[in-house]
Amino acid sequence: MNKHQSGIQVARGLRGSEHALDDAIAQTMRLGADMLDARKASRFAASVGQVALQEIIDGLHAMSTARTALIAAHGELLQVADEHQVVWRMDGATETKPDRPVGLVPSAANVA
Repeated sequence: MNKHQSGIQVARGLRGSEHALDDAIAQTMRLGADMLDARKASRFAASVGQVALQEIIDGLHAMSTARTALIAAHGELLQVADEHQVVWRMDGATETKPDRPVGLVPSAANVA
């Protein structure tokens, strides 16, 4: 596999991971909302299901942290592609991107 093919493979995998994580976050948010709606519709006290709801919220926080890390990895991969002249442009429909990656946080390895 040459650099061009490798770049495309990695770009597709990254995009797929980003979309899968977004889908998981969205589904989990809907679950939390459904739980709250069901509690109210069933006329249960606010304390009913609170522990489960907190677990859902904790899971969302973990997924948000994972999403932040994935965005940071995306930025790192852009630098790798640039430094090694890896052509990574995907064919087909792409997403609108900012001129420069935003919202990136340095990885723990890069923090002094």
